[in-house]
Amino acid sequence: MSLLGKKIETVMIHGSEARLTSFFETFLYLISLMYAGVVSLRALLYEKGFLKSRRLSCTVISIGNITVGGTGKTPLTIYVAGLLKHLGYKVAVVSRGYRGGKERSGGIVSDGEKIRMSPEAAGDEPYLMALRLEGVPVLVGRHRFEIGMLALREFAPDILVLDDAFQQLQLNRDLDIVLLDAARPFGNSHLIPRGILREPLSGLIRGDAFTLSRSDPDAVMLFSCLPVIRKLVKGKPIFRCTHVPAGLFFAGQNEPLDLASVKGRRLFIFSGIARNDSFRETVSKLGGHIAGFLEFPDHHRYSRYDLRLIWEKAGASNVDNIITTEKDYVNICTDIPPAPLLLVLAISISFGHDEEAFISYLKDKVAG
Repeated sequence: MSLLGKKIETVMIHGSEARLTSFFETFLYLISLMYAGVVSLRALLYEKGFLKSRRLSCTVISIGNITVGGTGKTPLTIYVAGLLKHLGYKVAVVSRGYRGGKERSGGIVSDGEKIRMSPEAAGDEPYLMALRLEGVPVLVGRHRFEIGMLALREFAPDILVLDDAFQQLQLNRDLDIVLLDAARPFGNSHLIPRGILREPLSGLIRGDAFTLSRSDPDAVMLFSCLPVIRKLVKGKPIFRCTHVPAGLFFAGQNEPLDLASVKGRRLFIFSGIARNDSFRETVSKLGGHIAGFLEFPDHHRYSRYDLRLIWEKAGASNVDNIITTEKDYVNICTDIPPAPLLLVLAISISFGHDEEAFISYLKDKVAG
């Protein structure tokens, strides 16, 4: 990422809610006003029928958000697709394939049995979904309607689950599930590039159900943001979920390890996800002793140089193991050094006490 890009990212993520502060933030704020105007006009044109949404001949469920960054769309997409399959529906997943070689042209990542694309072609998140979703085809492509039609021709699904599609107004959906990060649901409340909002908060009204990810029931932030969110979504259902460790294994091995095996071990962490701090917190809660860490940008593809740097720093920290996320493991496109051994942690979504209510809601919406 360029120096300018890093500076913009810092303002987006860490900038204050004040509109006019430094010259640079004021400049970004003015651009965000123009961006808001374009986004609002586009939404209005669809609402009034000047731009037409197209419909597929199956039930379409969108998993999306209103901000840039990691709210947990991929784990929730995996959860929803797996649940629907368990309920007896034929399901397929369509993702944009962000930064993948097939993002523009589109294609089939997995037919539900065999993976047909590399992570570089598919993009890291679609490839991860293909790994995790046995019996569920996964497709990628920027143009969701055309890729949806491909899914219908090839796999005839009852339900199509769209990953990251809340702003894809050109395709009609039967259910929009919107994710919000409970810790900071709207960032600094500014739109891109002054903040992380993809569209004005008024756009939330298009959502049918809302999920607060990273919802620690005891978090003060959760209680402070709930009244604001309830007012914006006007009585629509809100569910709470958390990211939980779902599996642990050594790189290159399929044998699962007990999560408790992390406890007390001296670990070096690296990750390139939207919320690197969240991964460090997860490892810490498992009882691992964090001796050092390296952060990379989201969707980072690891080169030989990156791996050499990680293993050198880990060796200098005298650790038992190195640990990373399953998504980062997908992005390692070269040989992994043999020592220290690399541990890979998989993350899933858990609805906790809200699970029964969420499943019941989804059943009713699909059956209806």
